[in-house]
Amino acid sequence: MEHGQSEKFEKFTWKVENFSKYNTILDVYSEPFIIGGYPWEIIFNQRGYEYACEGDLSIFLSAVETANMSEGWSRHVRFKLFLVNQIESNESIIPEEDEVEFNANSSIWGTECFVTSSELHDPLCGFLVKDTCIIGAEVFICNSKNERQVNQTSSLTRSHQSGSQTVQMESEVLRPKLDENNDQNLGKPVDFKDFGQIEEALVPLLEEICAQHPSLIKCQQKRSHKFREWAFNALGRVLYFLKTRKMKDMNDVACKELQIFWEELEHFGFDLTWLEPHVQSALGMKRYLEKLKEVEKLKDNKVVIELEIMRMKAKMVALEVNLHAIKDLLEAEDFEERDLDVELGVVNP
Repeated sequence: MEHGQSEKFEKFTWKVENFSKYNTILDVYSEPFIIGGYPWEIIFNQRGYEYACEGDLSIFLSAVETANMSEGWSRHVRFKLFLVNQIESNESIIPEEDEVEFNANSSIWGTECFVTSSELHDPLCGFLVKDTCIIGAEVFICNSKNERQVNQTSSLTRSHQSGSQTVQMESEVLRPKLDENNDQNLGKPVDFKDFGQIEEALVPLLEEICAQHPSLIKCQQKRSHKFREWAFNALGRVLYFLKTRKMKDMNDVACKELQIFWEELEHFGFDLTWLEPHVQSALGMKRYLEKLKEVEKLKDNKVVIELEIMRMKAKMVALEVNLHAIKDLLEAEDFEERDLDVELGVVNP
């Protein structure tokens, strides 16, 4: 099997040897191949359909279903199947491209009568030469939905790589991101309820949270002015962190930074039972993301193994066909199969 790429379409070509030895009733599958980051198969048969006589060649493109798909998956593609004329390449059968959506209800598209049996088997037509037929597909992925691309580092047969997809995690931990290098651009200090100079970006968060939890102000009223200023700045920094950091931001550095902010805040005597679950959730996000990556890796491995099994099954079918072809050839040459153990007098225990 070989593959290449045209201007827009990625191409896969399947050389089917000993074509006449394949069962004319059953579907015959190519090895799975990757185009646009997604797995496909080509299927052919000669059983005939409502508009095709038995022996006419039917060819289809099939979207291989894997663990990377979720409910509602779809691939919107433009594609064309082709049958190579091995005598005159410019006489190959390449119909106009189709634009369709592959999904769970319609995962196979193609043509029931791609070429008639008489034309296929006519030696002057060049489609079947030395019992070899060359079938292929050109595919362009317009868009897809609810399906992750296959890991492009797998060893499967694939077309020219068009790049792998990066899944962006956009869920928020509790909102605008902190600047890099932990440089919080929080604005100039402003007065907050006569409790001291609070960095400007923290004030709206503190006003909101103090309205919800009046005890925050009450527990600091007997403290010194400077102590209150430090306390509310410390509280504001934790709130700002939780509002501005997203799930994907919680790496080792971010977790360490939040842990420091939290430990500083605990010294100021606030009742933080309402806040602690949010902080612990954010601190646990790193482990969650690690687990999520492990799950995604396991899914990738599962998909690669599934596709490899399909590839080996297709190879086994081809090997069985080749074996039958060799046996037929030997029988035609009056070759007699002999049991050498019996002839040599070897006795099995």
